[in-house]
Amino acid sequence: MESRRLTVLYGSQTGTAQDVAERVGREAKQRHFSTKVLAMDQYPIASLIHEPMVIFVCSTTGQGDEPDNMKLFWKFLLRRNLPSNSLCQLNFAVLGLGDSSYQKFNFVAKKLQKRLQQLGGTPLHTLGLADDQHDLGPDAVVDPWLSTLWNKVLGLYPLPPGKDIISQDVLPPPRYKVQFVD
Repeated sequence: MESRRLTVLYGSQTGTAQDVAERVGREAKQRHFSTKVLAMDQYPIASLIHEPMVIFVCSTTGQGDEPDNMKLFWKFLLRRNLPSNSLCQLNFAVLGLGDSSYQKFNFVAKKLQKRLQQLGGTPLHTLGLADDQHDLGPDAVVDPWLSTLWNKVLGLYPLPPGKDIISQDVLPPPRYKVQFVD
């Protein structure tokens, strides 16, 4: 069986895309994936060619601009000298968070999806375009998009034998331990 590794990379200006990325990471762990969640600029981009599966969560800021914590990643990805097959082993999905009251609604997510495909990546799922203007907010797209994504991911990477999806009612181990010092 292939590696059950999943990387979640986000570009977030105000923290919303980071929150959604961390949710994706938690849901991946519930499905027994070895998971890491990082801002795109914190990720060593040369490692992207070794990743089996990456979920990108990104917002669009201003008039179609990428968030500050993905500018270096973005600049590298847009280099013209990258081979068209450099990401041929990568399965990916892109979830954009935007506001349809802006002319360039989810522009960064649309461009990222297109560029990953130009570099040979294989989309796991259709591009998700969440909208702050929706009556139910971005979750109106995020919730069903993630549900479909997990069905597709588990089709490629089934649960390990004897394992079930961990219920949302089960608390994960704490990320941090607080210790009082006298």
